[in-house]
Amino acid sequence: MKQLIAIFMMFMSLAVLAQERVHVGDILCTDNTTVSPESYATSGKTALGVVFFVDRSHQHGWALALSDAGSGTMAWGDDESLCYLNNYNNNPQIICTDTIGAQRCDSIVRTAQSLSWSLADYATAVDAAMQCGEGWYLPAIGQLVVLYGNLPEINVALDAVAGSRLNGYQYWSCTEENYGVVAWVIRFNGGLLSTPKGHSASVRAIRNF
Repeated sequence: MKQLIAIFMMFMSLAVLAQERVHVGDILCTDNTTVSPESYATSGKTALGVVFFVDRSHQHGWALALSDAGSGTMAWGDDESLCYLNNYNNNPQIICTDTIGAQRCDSIVRTAQSLSWSLADYATAVDAAMQCGEGWYLPAIGQLVVLYGNLPEINVALDAVAGSRLNGYQYWSCTEENYGVVAWVIRFNGGLLSTPKGHSASVRAIRNF
């Protein structure tokens, strides 16, 4: 019996090792598989997003949408006090650690519902990201920092699937500053800025895979 268990465990280990690793810059497809940009044209698959982060499993991570959400720049949302989960003061070094975008967006949705607001009015940028489809959300500022750090690989993949490069001057995150009247943006020169929610910026949704 012990020998059978040992053999089974060995085969399971080999199966895991045999799985192809996912890489930053791979293309996430609608069948939840990934292919390289070089292989995409002949794969017969349909692109869903582009991988910009892979965790230690080498199988899961974050992917960004193929184009910006909405028809242009937009306000983050209503500029009244809106605080969710942990909020951050004016310290870019601290906020770079914020990668809980999915949890923040879920919290924002629940709060809007509890106050009988439409999400589109309450948190326009969050709503625009989630309108991309099930599983999509507005990234936290730390997730945008990771994305920015991998732009060369991302742009190669976006070109391969005829997607849109991140051309906006600045992009909204779902990370709010203390008191909630401003949220953080990343400028695509790498700068981070806390910005009043009534100002305009671009939105690019991401999802977990």
